[in-house]
Amino acid sequence: MFIQKNLVPALTLGLMVLLIVSCSSKDTQTELLQMMEDLANAEACGYGSRPELPANLTRYAVGYTGDVCVPLDAEQAGVILMGGSTDVDSIFAQKVRPHIQGGNVLVLRTRGGAGYNQYLQQLTAAASVETLIVDSRDKANSDYVAWALQSAEFIWFAGGDQSEYIRYWQDTRLQQKLHYAYQKGAIIGGTSAGNAILGEVVYNPDGVGSAVSSEVVQDFCDTNIKFSGDFLQAPMLSGTITDTHFKQRDRMGRLMVFLAHHANRNLTGIAVSEQTALWVARDGQAEVYGQHEVYMVRSDDQTVFRQIECGQPVLIDDLLRYRLTPGDHYQLGSYHSNVTPLRISLDGRQDAFYIPSNPY
Repeated sequence: MFIQKNLVPALTLGLMVLLIVSCSSKDTQTELLQMMEDLANAEACGYGSRPELPANLTRYAVGYTGDVCVPLDAEQAGVILMGGSTDVDSIFAQKVRPHIQGGNVLVLRTRGGAGYNQYLQQLTAAASVETLIVDSRDKANSDYVAWALQSAEFIWFAGGDQSEYIRYWQDTRLQQKLHYAYQKGAIIGGTSAGNAILGEVVYNPDGVGSAVSSEVVQDFCDTNIKFSGDFLQAPMLSGTITDTHFKQRDRMGRLMVFLAHHANRNLTGIAVSEQTALWVARDGQAEVYGQHEVYMVRSDDQTVFRQIECGQPVLIDDLLRYRLTPGDHYQLGSYHSNVTPLRISLDGRQDAFYIPSNPY
């Protein structure tokens, strides 16, 4: 268990956050914020005071401006993989809120605005929600970004372009402090592109077009297929690759081809549909929240990657596909699930390349 020293009374802080969020009086809000200042400060956590904001770093924030020290039990933390489109309120309210105990939330993106701030503060009862637009490696290496990551209890990667995330953030202080936050027990999560960077293998088109199932099944070495190495480095996501907007954009074919590119590694594809999220606990136990499905796709001894050569259609026999709906669960380490898998195959020579015709 990772417990920060000199902890503030988390329950008291949580009640204050609720009062601030619901209170309409500016004078009362100011008084409550001052009381929080008396209870919590960054130096008590060992992080020092908040560094000066770089002139070129865009920041949006709501709530308390300091750091709130709360106890974090790393064994109870996890990773949120969301599929894009409308966010799933229930996973923030049921998983993040009780874990962070009125702590601090950080949203990272390379473009966009403050759309998550009020939304996440309401759902998680966070003392503060801060959004940073980190669109260069210089910003990712800044003292301010490093401090914001290490002091956060929940870090959320917004949707956008995963190629930009990898280009600007991989092998920087941002990534180093992300690992620190994970180790101390912070919850990490992301939606759409923010989800795509969280598996061990990252689909990273890096400036080319997005891979489309009907195209990549025709050529194993389609130019839109590129990968990057592990960004989050979460042990329970070892041996995984993630995908999003899954059923809505018919991405089963491309995921099957992605797995074929790593046939010697026996990856598990974690594919999340829109308006849906997967909670992955530290022990690898995964549970679905939201409106639609999450698909787990993997190979086993019966699977045959029959044709995986450049310039040739892709032929794959007998992958295992698990269709998980809200309430279903799957264990990433042991592959155990309450759901019975379906065998699916792929024949890139055919216009109707799925076997069975509907792999979903």
